[in-house]
Amino acid sequence: MRALIVTDMQNDFLPPKGSLPVPHGDEIVQPILDLIRQEEQQDFHRIVLVRDWHTRNHTSFAKSHDLPEYSQFEYKSPRPGDKSTQMGTLWPVHCVQNTWGSQLANPLLKETYHTHLKIVDKGFLSDREYYSGFSDIWDFHKTELHDYLQKHHITEVLVVGLALDYCVKATAISAAKLGYNTTVVKSLTRAIHDDDEHMKQLEKELKENNVKLVDEVPPHQSANATA
Repeated sequence: MRALIVTDMQNDFLPPKGSLPVPHGDEIVQPILDLIRQEEQQDFHRIVLVRDWHTRNHTSFAKSHDLPEYSQFEYKSPRPGDKSTQMGTLWPVHCVQNTWGSQLANPLLKETYHTHLKIVDKGFLSDREYYSGFSDIWDFHKTELHDYLQKHHITEVLVVGLALDYCVKATAISAAKLGYNTTVVKSLTRAIHDDDEHMKQLEKELKENNVKLVDEVPPHQSANATA
């Protein structure tokens, strides 16, 4: 069974009005909508829209630490007694729950009536950063995404949306580690950093984690198909 995972297609990530716009992110709204509407043709058993869903004091916001936006920051583990740390970026305030910025792009929002479509929220615990649609950066808190896909017998996922070099990448790597046949469709993503050096590193990281990166949506292959 095949699922489409659409990552963070929310107003705050879209130019020109979003607080954290991904360059050219608005260009993929209609193509993703077209893909969703091809559900039967593409043999998507389920469609998931992943959302950032932050509290107003979320730890990923530079404002929460009185530091400049895009500062590098050392996150400390939220687990008591765990002294591990991770370096990360502090962002402008974005995707605060129930604000305009947290809403899905309007054309996608209109599709949420669909019986095979589900919204999955991430980032709603204020004390930890999230990029993957499956868990926080520590892999401590799990969202409902994996359980939902398992419930519907999903074995293959296509990941699209924003941003390629952050949440799309993290979601795809998580999916592959959980055993899903995972593909990122590059034409249906946009990156924050899309220069050659960053893209080469991204491609290397995806390949090392058993994630396929393709230019266009691949045809569905039956689980019984042979190479």
